[in-house]
Amino acid sequence: MPPSRRNRRVRQDLDNQPRKAVNLREFYPSRSKDVRKGDFGRVVICGGSDRYAGCLAFNALAALRAGADLAIVAAPRRAADIVAGYSPDLITVPCDTPFPDPDITIELLQNADSLVMGCGVTRTPGSHRALLDIIQRCKTPMVLDAEALHAIAGTPDTIKGKQALLTPNAGEYQVLSKSPWPENVDAKKTAVQTLAKQYKATVIVKGAVDFVSDGERVHLDTAGSPYMTKGGYGDLLAGVAGAHLARGRNPFDAAKLAAFIVGKAGELAGAWFGESVLASDVLSHIDLVIRLH
Repeated sequence: MPPSRRNRRVRQDLDNQPRKAVNLREFYPSRSKDVRKGDFGRVVICGGSDRYAGCLAFNALAALRAGADLAIVAAPRRAADIVAGYSPDLITVPCDTPFPDPDITIELLQNADSLVMGCGVTRTPGSHRALLDIIQRCKTPMVLDAEALHAIAGTPDTIKGKQALLTPNAGEYQVLSKSPWPENVDAKKTAVQTLAKQYKATVIVKGAVDFVSDGERVHLDTAGSPYMTKGGYGDLLAGVAGAHLARGRNPFDAAKLAAFIVGKAGELAGAWFGESVLASDVLSHIDLVIRLH
């Protein structure tokens, strides 16, 4: 697939940028023999609706593949049942509401190490109130994606004092910032840094190149494949980031690791499947990336 003029220009800009490789061995040290279930993190995934469920399975399975010990999904009953039937590796807690129940989610978080929230939630005033309630009561580090970003847009103080990682794409960046995602690399670096400062959080703006900032530092990740255009890749990134938050990483490192791992897994899957690559194919290559890097 030939690159567009726009992508060629971005790549030329990137050639002039300093690059630092991510060393996964630093973040996956050898384990002692006396470790137990839970020592490497418990992740709660909160989202879903009657229409969307697969994203939650991707969140949870990516978290497990990235090294978390447990992934527990809190979702409306239909979504929870679909996820439970997708894999015996996943634990689900059904909610009798059309969006994740805040009380159930907060109860699960009492014994968890991180939260991944927002994927698959439908856009209603009620769902936004529920998501904001969970954010305000949550005491664990959190990854906010998809509808959770729409819920906090315009109210940056909602996550004040929280350890939060925001994972917008270019469209969601515009929702959060009220400005379009810029065209050139230097402007994008400034934009992601400004948004991180505004929300007092770490931000990763996802795209062909991922831009990460905690308001001070800026990191660019170029791993990925032009075949990663189908749905689900962002869900994998949120899950991997949630796993690393659960394992004690700060949001900036969690974002860098997630971008690199999912991007490299996408390169491997894209090289094999080409046009036919699916997000589930990328999921199945995460273990190779962790073992080889």
